[in-house]
Order: sequence, then C-alpha cells, then structure tokens
Amino acid sequence: MRWAAGIVLALGAGVGSAIGGPVWTSFGQWSSGGLEWLVWLMALLFYGIPGLVITGVLATAFLRLGLVGERDAIMTRMALGEQRGDIVRAAARAGTRAGLIASAVGVPVGMVIAQVTDTGALMSSRNFPDDPSLQWGAIAWSVAVAAGFTAVGAVVHAIAFAAVTRGTPDAMAAASAAGTEVPHSPVEPVKRWHRAARAVPVVAFVLGMGVVVLNRAVPLDAWAMEHLSPAGWLMVTKNIGLMVAVVAAVWVAYHLLGWAAQRLVRVASAILGRGDATGGRAFAADGLARPTETRRRSLAVTGVIMTLWVWAIAASGAEEAELNAGLALDADAIVTSVDPWSGSGVPSGLTQFGLDQAVIDALTTNPDLRVIPARMLIEEPGLVYFDDGVTSEELDFQELSLAVERKDADAVAPDAYRTLGLAAGVRLTGRDSEYLRDFEWASINCCTEGVGEIDTWVGGTPIYSVWSHAPMPTVDGAWARDIWGDAPVSALLVFGAGEPDEQFGMPRSSVIAAVEEAVPEGSGFVLTADATTGWISYTNDALAMIIGVFGAVVAVVLSAGVASASTRSRRRELATFAALGASPRSLRAAPVWEAVVVSGAAVLAGTVVGAATAVTLGNPFLLTPGAPFDLSEIAWHMGRDLAAVPWVIVLAGAVVVMSASAVVAWLLGRGMASGTPVDELRAADREGVR
Repeated sequence: MRWAAGIVLALGAGVGSAIGGPVWTSFGQWSSGGLEWLVWLMALLFYGIPGLVITGVLATAFLRLGLVGERDAIMTRMALGEQRGDIVRAAARAGTRAGLIASAVGVPVGMVIAQVTDTGALMSSRNFPDDPSLQWGAIAWSVAVAAGFTAVGAVVHAIAFAAVTRGTPDAMAAASAAGTEVPHSPVEPVKRWHRAARAVPVVAFVLGMGVVVLNRAVPLDAWAMEHLSPAGWLMVTKNIGLMVAVVAAVWVAYHLLGWAAQRLVRVASAILGRGDATGGRAFAADGLARPTETRRRSLAVTGVIMTLWVWAIAASGAEEAELNAGLALDADAIVTSVDPWSGSGVPSGLTQFGLDQAVIDALTTNPDLRVIPARMLIEEPGLVYFDDGVTSEELDFQELSLAVERKDADAVAPDAYRTLGLAAGVRLTGRDSEYLRDFEWASINCCTEGVGEIDTWVGGTPIYSVWSHAPMPTVDGAWARDIWGDAPVSALLVFGAGEPDEQFGMPRSSVIAAVEEAVPEGSGFVLTADATTGWISYTNDALAMIIGVFGAVVAVVLSAGVASASTRSRRRELATFAALGASPRSLRAAPVWEAVVVSGAAVLAGTVVGAATAVTLGNPFLLTPGAPFDLSEIAWHMGRDLAAVPWVIVLAGAVVVMSASAVVAWLLGRGMASGTPVDELRAADREGVR
C-alpha cells in the first residue's frame, strides 16, 4: 500500500500547487502597505496546514494497511537485535524519498492546471490588472508545497513504522495474531496522560460547538465591533474556536462513521450466510462476523472520504440550483418611478411615488413580456468616500432596494427568489452595478454581507444581507410593508417570453424596444444591463471540484487497498477451507462478497453523513451568524438542497468504489483458488498471516 500513499501525496501536492495560481498572469492579488504576509498567513491557515494534515492522515492510513503483512518480518528484525529507532529513521528516509518523488510529479502537474485554468493567482506578487507578469509568489508557493509534502512523506512513514514497532516482539506477535496493527505490551501499562489525551478531542468538540452556537445566536464579529475596543481579540478567538470545531467535527465523524459502518457490516454478515452453508457467501459472512482493528479503521477512513466527496458533489448541485435561479431572475429591463442616479433628496422608506398605471398596464398586458411588480425601498442619504485610484471624493448617495413579494415573482420564476434566500429580514445583494453603470457608488454596497441595518425614517431596521445573483438588492415585500406601510408599485422587472438565457447581462433588444415604447419620457426610468458586459457564470465550485476529484481518487484507491489487505489477511483461512473440500468457485466468491459488503457499508454511511453535512452547512438560515431563524425556511432549503444533489453522479461514484474493491478481491481470490492449499499456507506464512 506504499504505492497508494505515494498517490495520495502526489495528489495533495498537485492540488496544493494549483491553489497558488498560475505563474504568468495579469489577474493577481494586488495589495498595498506590505500586506503580502497576511495573504500568505491566511493561505497557510486555510489551505496549507489543513491540506498537509488531511493528506498526512490518509497517507498514514494507507501505510499502516500495507504494514499489516510486514509485521512478522519487522518482529523478527527486532527479535534479532535491530533497534526500533533505526527502523523508524530508515522509514523516515524512505518517506523523504517518496515525498520528493510525489512532489516532483504532483507540483508540476498542479502548476500546469493552474496556468491552463488561469482563474487568478492567489499567491501572486504585487501587480496591476492588464499587466501580465511572472508571479514570483505563485512560484514560491509551489516550492513551499514541494517542501511541505516532502516533509509530510518523512513524517507519515516515521509515524506508521513507530506505531507497528511499539512494544516488545512478544507483544507484536500477540497483536499480529489478534489482527490489530498496534501492539500493547502487558508490561507497558497505558500512561495517565494517554487517558487524559483521549478526552482532548471530546472537550475540543464541545467547546467548538459552543462557539458555533454562540456565534449563531449573537454574531461575535458585529458585537465586538460595536461593544469592544479593540475588537480584534474576540474576533481572533472566535475564528480559533470555529477552526477547533471543524477539526473536532472531523474526529467525531471519523468515529461515528466507523461505528455506523461496523453496524452495517454486522447486519450484512448475518444476512449474507443464510441459505448458503458451504458457499462463498457463508465464508464471507464468517470473516465479516469477526471484527478487526484493520477493518474498523478502514471503514472509518473510507467513510470520511466518501463524506467529503458526497458533500462536494451536493454543494455543487446546490450552487447550480442557485445559479439557475439567478438566471431566471436576470431581468432584461427594470423600470422605476424614482431616479436611481439622483444620489440624494428622495424621502426614505417605501417610496410613495408610484409608476403611472398606464405604464403598468402597457407592460403587464403585453403577451410577449413577463413582469414582476416591486416597490422601491429608499434609505436615508449618506456619504461615502470613493477612491478609484485616479480621483478621490466624498459622494452623496441613497442606497436602494427592491421590495418584491415572492408570490408575485413565482408567477415568472417559481421559487427563484426563495432559492436565493429571500425571506423576512433578509436582503439579497444584487448585480446593481450592471444596471447602474457609470455611477460611482453603484458597486460600493453591492456585496455587503452579514448583519446590518436599513436606515430610514423609522430608524435603523436590522437586516441580514446574503450575496446572490439577484438583479438588484432585494427584500421581502410583505416584510417591508409591515415596517414602512403600504406603497404603490414603483418598479417593474421586465422579462422576455421563453426560457431564461444562459448568460447574465445580455438583454434582448425586442424587450428593450417594447419597454421604451411603453414608458414615455418623463413617466419612468429604464435600467438595462450593458450588453457589452454580458458574462457567462459558472458555478464557483473550484473547491468542490478539487475535493471531489481528490476524494474520488482516494476513495477508489482506498477501497481497492482495503479489499487487497482484507483478502490477504484471510489467505490461511481460505486455504484451510480448500483443504477441507471447498470448491474453487466459493473460494473466488468469498473475497468478492466480503469486499462488496465492507466497501458498501462505508459508502452508505459516508453518503448519508455527506448529504447531511451539505444540507446543514449550505443552509442560509441554520448556522449562519445573525440570519433569521425560521424553521419553515430551514426545512424548505434542506429539501431543496437534497433535491438538487446530482444523485446519479453520487450513485455512479458509489458503484465505481465498490466495483474497484470487488475487482481487486476477485483477482486475488482467483489467484488463491488456482493454487494448492499447501502453496497458499506457505504464502500466508511469508506474508505474516496468522
């Protein structure tokens, strides 16, 4: 299984290098004031260290699976006088070579992928747009990735060999006979600090979840900015708590998945042998009924990988649904009664300046148009400091939003606004800079997210802003009327007939002509997206794709490795069955059944937990700090996210994982069945199978 550990290291190095971005581009991160170190620090905290740890854990799991068959040889070497330290140091040197080879393969591939995709250089050096240059930061990041994964190779090899050489040769022999990887000597009792260390993950999980719940109820960043000076210490503490929660949650998931998969294996083994007393299913059930430490850990690791893979696929499906909702709401034109370029001087609240009824009738009765009525919500005038690098000035502005009732919008785009997260107390951010082009402050507040206020004549009204593909900032119409009273229709979102475009910001000329004809000069303002800025939006699922590809490859390799180790561990038993008269067909079938049950249990447990993770973390109202807590909206979004999961892809992935384990087990079983029982017993002795 060292080959599998090498594949994981190479994959991790490739992904890590690709994250740094292309080495030649004009689309880099420009910063001033010497803040490059902050970019590096954030990248290390959120990408580097987690990537090294996850890859190291997976590589260690593969190495320990591979060492199951080498325990007798290692035990013999130690019994003949070879020191444990010498064995571990030799393993570390071999791991360094493996890490160098993996980095030499993975890092160049990752750099090529980053250069071809050219999505922006996260670790770029300081540069300006439209000025292609060599990104020394991306190159340095790739060098750091290579060094990091070389070190990881050394560390994981040392850890794996240290684990299997723990204790005396007699304790190692007992562990080998018991089917465990970690020997425990009876003369080496478990130390007190070991017992205390076992409680650390539990305590960390409880504390981390406490921070998550507290931050959900009271957004700590906003609270700190309002009540503390300085506020940074609480914000940093909160971030540390959230990171602890993530790490501890992975630990809990590991043990939960191992426990659940073992229960599934136990149930399957009880069913498998029924009606097949001497066949392959009975032999497989006999082996499955006896739990081993190798199988428990393999089930847990495979379950975690499947969880990550299904979560990535499910998150991609949910984002695709949100993208389609945004495209369905991509208005060809927006007609307003208030000049959105006025800057100031308009009374705040829901404006009482409604559109002429003749304009409303002309547009709503046109069979070639679809219309969503709305009301304009105007905020109190404010000042903003604007600096575009050429000029700097203070500008008067009044931020505006559209108050839309979901039932009105559903007639044109069913559930589109709800899919984006529109609800009472929520404001969707929008693409208003496309409609209010050439207006300096248009994009200043377009992407504000989180807890905030709408400042009007009634005072500050709490609002939670969610980033979205809505055409303009949007609030719920019924909620707005409850606060600011009723108001006439002051805006119309106009769409052409037929299916939505697959491209944002490309208004249809026929719709614009119809709108201009229906809105005489002086009776309204027509906003359209600039046709020259039309852009195609793809789901922003780069992270999900990376996790998906990484998880899929690792899951296939892991399932195949587990099947190989499991089949080899039963070589002596199957040889004994052959000597007692078992048919070659049953001997070939037994490993396949066992592999399918083990991989199927891990896949099922991982799929359930992965889907649950996706609908929980992706829900805009469940764990998001400061978001309105509405059980009906929480349940609706969970159902929508589950429906958006591409289950065909999930099923195909599960079939591939199970098929890989079945094929490996069948090949090994066929080889065992073709030999004589004596030959298989000798092979079992050579491989250290008890």
